[in-house]
Amino acid sequence: MTWSILFILGSLLTDSALGWTYHYSNNTMNWTQARQYCTTYYTDLVVIQNQRENDYLVSTLPEKNKSPYYWIGITKKTRTETWTWVGNNSTWIGNQSWAENEPNNNHSTEFCVEIYVNKGRNRGKWNDEKCSFSKHPACYKAQCNETSCVRGKCQETIENTTCLCDPGSTGDRCETVVECPTLSHPDNGYLLCSGGNQTFNSTCLFECHIGFLLIGSSALTCAATGDWSGPRPTCTSYKQALMALAGCGAFSTLCCICLCWAKHRKRNKLAQVRQSEEAITPPSEVQG
Repeated sequence: MTWSILFILGSLLTDSALGWTYHYSNNTMNWTQARQYCTTYYTDLVVIQNQRENDYLVSTLPEKNKSPYYWIGITKKTRTETWTWVGNNSTWIGNQSWAENEPNNNHSTEFCVEIYVNKGRNRGKWNDEKCSFSKHPACYKAQCNETSCVRGKCQETIENTTCLCDPGSTGDRCETVVECPTLSHPDNGYLLCSGGNQTFNSTCLFECHIGFLLIGSSALTCAATGDWSGPRPTCTSYKQALMALAGCGAFSTLCCICLCWAKHRKRNKLAQVRQSEEAITPPSEVQG
């Protein structure tokens, strides 16, 4: 019975979602007191990230025709500063949520913001106001905590909680480290991987046995995509390497001979053409 009563009372002041929850107080207080109230009992004054959240917040707050104002967590310290949300990286400033001709800084020190929850065209609109005035606090309670995401940042909206994984991590809670395809020892050589792992950011070093030459990179690193930084190197005997080098040298020499022969033949053809033209053209007449 007791738990049922507590649940009903809690439901009157809270509208739950899969992400954070919204709360408020029936008592009025200045902006500083309102924030202290929210941080004491919940997480902070409400932070709004987009118009949809703004509309959802208004739907959770009771309509009031008398004193229909709630403090929200956006403020600034001087007239020239931009509006900043508390305790969150939100950069949305609600260009469509301000009431008509607001913010106007009417009293030169209107550095806090209230939201209207009355009926009419101003419902859900914002107004800049002096922080010393008394309003109802609108708070939110975060569901994210330090353990929500193992290797990433927890991001909340009104409908879900999502883990934004750090590079090299995956899974619903970023609990899994990305693995690269297993590398095997090269023939006539061996490899050594840092920490014995072949996961993100680990590096494997390759070396060849005595008498063999490493062809390719001696170190490969596992990238965040799950791919190695290059192909696996191979170990070849010095004899094979010298034969390959000699083959390359012979091929290069042959290519050079062919190129030189082609250029020589082209020059000879050009010389023959010039000689033919000179033989056909009659000598110029000498005028006296």
